[in-house]
Amino acid sequence: MTASPEPALDLALVVPVYNEQDCLVAVLEEWRVALTNLNLKFAVIVVDDGSTDSTPDKLRALDWPELKVHRHSNRGHGQSCLVGYQLAADAGAAFVFQIDSDGQCDPVAFPRLWSRRESAPAIYGRRHNRDDGLARKLISFVLRCLLKLSWRTRLNDANVPYRLYKTELVAKAASRVPRTFDLANIGLALLMEPLGFIEEPIPFRDRLGGHASVRWFGFVKKARRLIKDLRDLRHV
Repeated sequence: MTASPEPALDLALVVPVYNEQDCLVAVLEEWRVALTNLNLKFAVIVVDDGSTDSTPDKLRALDWPELKVHRHSNRGHGQSCLVGYQLAADAGAAFVFQIDSDGQCDPVAFPRLWSRRESAPAIYGRRHNRDDGLARKLISFVLRCLLKLSWRTRLNDANVPYRLYKTELVAKAASRVPRTFDLANIGLALLMEPLGFIEEPIPFRDRLGGHASVRWFGFVKKARRLIKDLRDLRHV
């Protein structure tokens, strides 16, 4: 029997970004140091979702061998994550880890998740200590209740931007998420759930700069869209 080839990379860090000129470089530098300290063979895959500020210029100025930048017209955060997972598979990474680009994801918790990487196909951070304000906590609470009622999920934080996957499995699941699914990372987590998952408590910081793309006035619209997308997902 021929042995399976060794993966080209231990890990691909996937970072979707849209107009994060104020904090993106600091976030990438912080995570690059953290992954280097773990002696990993890694790539940093930035998926630029059609930024209109100076984000592309700042990315071009980074001369890192680990950095791979993919740019496309605006599709939304979740769909950009799906693109990143496929790029991680194309790069030959054994595992893929997704964070957001706003500085809320603290690397301090990552070594604990990485140490459990063989324990489940999906490992999610669970935001137990949040510095991003009451409004964001309430939005997450409402979202959690909606998903438990409509999907009977056991996941407590299906939209968390702190998730470690086995790349081969998540790339297959990502291909099943409809391209019309707005909050695609939620759809992906629901499709991955039957394979097994672990949730690890993580701290969650306030943004380093800019502002959140979803405010209270847009959340109701997002929730309505999610209900429709969940109905469509059941037919996948």
